Amino acid sequence: MTCSIGFVLLSHREPRQLLRLVETLNRLYDDPPIACHHDFSQCALDVDAFPGNVRFVQPSIRTGWAKWSVVRAMLAALRLLYDHADPDWFVLLSGADYPIRNGASVRAELAALRADALIDFRQVGDTEQSARDRFGPRNPELGQFESDGNRRLKWSHYEGAELWFPIVRFNDAGRRVRPGRYTLHLPFATPFSPFARRFPCFYGDHWITANARVARLLLTPSAQHLRVQKHLSMRAIPEECYYQTVLCNEPGLTLVRDNHRYAQWNGGGAHPQTLTEADLGAIRASKAHFARKFAHDDPVLDRIDALLSA
Repeated sequence: MTCSIGFVLLSHREPRQLLRLVETLNRLYDDPPIACHHDFSQCALDVDAFPGNVRFVQPSIRTGWAKWSVVRAMLAALRLLYDHADPDWFVLLSGADYPIRNGASVRAELAALRADALIDFRQVGDTEQSARDRFGPRNPELGQFESDGNRRLKWSHYEGAELWFPIVRFNDAGRRVRPGRYTLHLPFATPFSPFARRFPCFYGDHWITANARVARLLLTPSAQHLRVQKHLSMRAIPEECYYQTVLCNEPGLTLVRDNHRYAQWNGGGAHPQTLTEADLGAIRASKAHFARKFAHDDPVLDRIDALLSA
């Protein structure tokens, strides 16, 4: 038994790296449907250089790190994917991700999986133990989400009250000016939250693998989902909250907390470290399907290609 897989890619730089990722996915997954949101405002890209199974969201959305625009870009690419194909599963990847498992084994694993999504999650307020007791084991590589500091930060981002002050930001050594916002975090919950006891807030790693049922849910938001969208559009790092909150509050879905992604966080920080050949042993030992993040020209990618071809 096997299944079909489509890919949703998010990119904003390094077109050569994105093309390499696409070519590797084509080789491993037999030219699957691929929908890509590339932020053309940040980096030019020649769409004609890409294979015919790749579609690009056009016009693209101007995205920013930790902004709601990242979620909008993902949903636009997901819609593009399912407007032109009907894969059983979709995989969300960044342009700096890379496959580390053979496509046939990933398809077989997903076909046999009695679940709707591989998604890292925990409820705001959970401890590591309470989340494990309630929802099962997590991806062992994502321990940074379990730190006390990260828990406080997530409560502040998603449920805490905030005051916003307009400021002016300078780019390009002061040659460009743009409006910005300074956020003051307050030590109490916002009275305008869309979350409630029967619709709690969840969060976790951005990168998910999910089936067509989940795709339909994300593409047909309910009134409650739209309230969450409005709330998170003014909050930091919404891409680590929106999918988790929607899926974890949907009756009847079965979710696996291990999202099968390999990353090295080394205890915290806003970004995982860039993987190199020194990480190859740990990458091979992991049960992950994909790893992140890689530099576009690192020789570790050639080593991974050789292992996947063996």
